[in-house]
Amino acid sequence: MFQKNREKILKICTISAFIAIAFFIIGTTIAMLVYPDYSFLEQFFSELGVREYITFPEGGSLERVQYPEIFNISLMLSGIFLLPFFPALIIAIEPKGKINKILTSLAALSGSTGSMFLVCVGIFDAGKFIDPHVVAALGLYYAIVITCLLWGVSVLFLNKDSPYKKSKLWFIDPFASAVGILIGIINTGFLGIHEWFVGILPMAFYQKSLAYVFILFFGYVAIRVMFILNREKKVEDTAQN
Repeated sequence: MFQKNREKILKICTISAFIAIAFFIIGTTIAMLVYPDYSFLEQFFSELGVREYITFPEGGSLERVQYPEIFNISLMLSGIFLLPFFPALIIAIEPKGKINKILTSLAALSGSTGSMFLVCVGIFDAGKFIDPHVVAALGLYYAIVITCLLWGVSVLFLNKDSPYKKSKLWFIDPFASAVGILIGIINTGFLGIHEWFVGILPMAFYQKSLAYVFILFFGYVAIRVMFILNREKKVEDTAQN
């Protein structure tokens, strides 16, 4: 009974993750295409969802875009559909031992928190709701860094008989986590290393990179979960025959 429920839960949550990824990639791409002369390198994602013109006391302004809801609704839907995926990962990788269970649970909690912040970034745009937008965006950055850290460490120390660690592909997870952590540190300004990286490429590039690394990394994790389910199904069918 548990095995059947486990399979259903993982399939539903994994499909939900794929839908979230599709909403994010398609939505942000369309939003950039309909934005006149949008610069992928020099303009931030947040500029795609500005609902109301705003000027800043220290100088500068953000223009209202023609179709802000393309971007904002995409983020909201992405966050909503991504939300159940992270708790399902606890079932997928089957951690054993107190430390592994705690690490995986914290990674799932952080991932779900990041998903909620993603929804909030879509609700509170950078124009009409600039203050809550900044809070939501920073919360998302930190949640991504913490999720990457906890997930990478949890996979690294995962028990060898875990379904997730039976393939050598698990080596990708700690590496991808390290990349996400590095880009996240640049975005948050932690340790001051962003000053060196901004000299190479604009900060807007690293912001987008962090979003894409997070989405694509856990998209890869979702694909691996699907392969695990297919492998378990084949083993079950072979045993029954």
